[in-house]
Amino acid sequence: MKTLGFVFLAAVTVHTATSANLAISTYLRGGFNPTAIASDSVGDVYLAGSAVTDPASQTLSAVVAKLDPKASQYLYLTYFDSPANDHVSSIAVDNAGNAYLAGWTTNPKFPNAGGSLGTVPASGTDTRAFVAKLSPDGAVLFSVLIGGATSAQATGIAVTPQGQILVSGIAGSSGFPHTSGAYSVADSTNHWFLMELDAAASRMIFSATGIGGSSIALDASGNIYLAGSSPGTNYPTTPGAYQTTLVQGYLACPIVCQVLPNGNLQHVTKVDPAASKLIYSTGLNDPTGAAGSTTNTGLAVDAAGNAYLSGTLLGAQYPFTAPVNSSPYSPSGYLTKLDPAGAKVLFSIPVGGAGVQVDSSGAVYVGGNVSTYSPPVDLSILLTTPLAPPPIFSWIPQPCWPDNITALSESYVLKVDATSGKVLDGQWIDGSAPVATGIALAAGKVWVTGETPAPDVPFSPGVLAPQNLGPGFLAGAYLSAADFSANGNPGPAIACVLDGGNLTHAGPIAAYQVLSIFGANLGPAKGIVAPDGADPSIAGVSVTFNGAPAQLLYVSASQINLVVPAPSLPSPQAPVALPSATVMQLTVNGVTLQRQFPYTLSNLNLFADLSTVQAPCPGAITIDSGFQPVALNSDGSANSCAHPAKYGSTVSFFMHGIGGDTFGSQPPQQLLNVQAFVGNCPITVTNTASINSFVYQVDVTLPASQLPCSNYSSSSAESTFWVTFSYNGNPVGPLAVPFPNGSLAVNSPAAPMLMTVWVTK
Repeated sequence: MKTLGFVFLAAVTVHTATSANLAISTYLRGGFNPTAIASDSVGDVYLAGSAVTDPASQTLSAVVAKLDPKASQYLYLTYFDSPANDHVSSIAVDNAGNAYLAGWTTNPKFPNAGGSLGTVPASGTDTRAFVAKLSPDGAVLFSVLIGGATSAQATGIAVTPQGQILVSGIAGSSGFPHTSGAYSVADSTNHWFLMELDAAASRMIFSATGIGGSSIALDASGNIYLAGSSPGTNYPTTPGAYQTTLVQGYLACPIVCQVLPNGNLQHVTKVDPAASKLIYSTGLNDPTGAAGSTTNTGLAVDAAGNAYLSGTLLGAQYPFTAPVNSSPYSPSGYLTKLDPAGAKVLFSIPVGGAGVQVDSSGAVYVGGNVSTYSPPVDLSILLTTPLAPPPIFSWIPQPCWPDNITALSESYVLKVDATSGKVLDGQWIDGSAPVATGIALAAGKVWVTGETPAPDVPFSPGVLAPQNLGPGFLAGAYLSAADFSANGNPGPAIACVLDGGNLTHAGPIAAYQVLSIFGANLGPAKGIVAPDGADPSIAGVSVTFNGAPAQLLYVSASQINLVVPAPSLPSPQAPVALPSATVMQLTVNGVTLQRQFPYTLSNLNLFADLSTVQAPCPGAITIDSGFQPVALNSDGSANSCAHPAKYGSTVSFFMHGIGGDTFGSQPPQQLLNVQAFVGNCPITVTNTASINSFVYQVDVTLPASQLPCSNYSSSSAESTFWVTFSYNGNPVGPLAVPFPNGSLAVNSPAAPMLMTVWVTK
């Protein structure tokens, strides 16, 4: 088929997929950033974090969401207190379905209802820790400031079997209250605290200073385990513990720095139920001292009293018991098992970073990320080599890996053997940059949540999801549930679904868009090209969208290329309107997989090679010069540094994903309202003709010379134009994945990737 050359056929090695199943997955409202997750005894899932309440001003409010076990509906969505002043850091749920929140506020009018353990902030820069309780239907039962008049932030919360509330955090000034008999330090400034409150949060049972953590766990005897991370070397340790001396580390700084910022140091503490005695307390960091930052993100304790810790490393060494292969400037994760005495590391493996859970059988689960993005000091924009996932995911094809171009991160959940630390199974969660921030166990599944810059994470049929999602980036939350109960040989598995023209992650899709499904056991071991270029079934493989068959272009065990069909004609009784979502059903020799996609009117994309931003030029150094589109010069040669176009000549580009505005419609013969730009300069589009049922050739006339608005930059012997397109006023993909900037953007600007056209006189 003539156009098959435009559809990428990735060279991949066939591996066997894991047997885990992504049972439930969805994208939740734009502007929602979940910081914590919990579950109850009936399988409901609770998310706490912040959400944009005013898109115009980007105002954030603390929010708690409760979803049913199928993630098909909100059971409640509660906005807590005032905009822009509250931060919820942790959530716990009791057996009755009450949710307990810990966080901090700068609101002088905070509704301090239900107790008098703290005073309101004196100003908008003063900070107070709070504890709140929501009823099973989301009503605020109490919201209590703690710490007296002391500046503080609460970062962890737990509920005892008796209904008492444990809350921990860091005091920002002196005078944090402590009770007689509890562990304490002379000055609470920049020290941890641990407080136990009665069930109504009206009375302190105890308050300790100098110990605490962002992660809290309990054993059957009521002993309290605390894990956290903070700068400074004065956290208490006990004799015989694993690491009794803490050495301050510093964040990696590959560029010349005036001051190296202090890194975090992790600690683990076990105290008696009254917080009066340190049973053990240890550091768990670089064994040689002084390197990087170690940040705890999770803690779990098994029936024998072993502690499991997870977190992230940035430029840090760590006491791993398994081989490590990561860049010192890329964040990585860890999962460590510590013996009941806090004296010995039983295993420590380089996975995790997004929480850890132990189920009733003793199985261990950990969430994590594979990321090429390295805040706060980042050189990763220059590092575009795809980053491999953990070995359990050796079956994941390379186009699904983060590469700092089409994807900044991917998330995962792993099942780990509690004795050996061997990874037994795993679930991959794809997208352009999902970041896992927490996991929970509910209804036999492992739930994971986090922020994503776009609705290009997996959707499962029937889940709760926003309506009318379109192309581009819209920061929100994702929520996924992995089922690890499957046994035996795994069947077909989807690793990622990408735009077939440029291998960016597919979010909302349109009719006549080319998609590439990557995974394992998807079809025949030897790839087969569609004999006539448009077959609905090849070698036992077929794909439908809302029941309409897709045109298959290529099938193999690891990749399927197809064209999304136009929606089927509805029944006479159905309203004539385009669907807001479409369910893709993949059938491989009678075995089916389903994934849902938001459906959009149009999603026009260029065919382009996004594998690198660097172009080797004959007789010149390799330079960073944008991305290479599939573009033909007027003489029919492929445009490149070696074969530049002439100034003022015509260059042809190729697009797909035109969509359709009616059911069963055929694609138009011409694209209307396509505009082309060199830098900021409009250039002439001379032709937008269809060359088959889904690919369009778009011819443009290049400028006769470099212009001030060309945004020209090149150190090569040849010159370049950076070309972009718009269609009906919207940018034509591929779109650049936005790098995190420390704030939640409800609607990041959709910036098209710059397409390099080489020119010469």
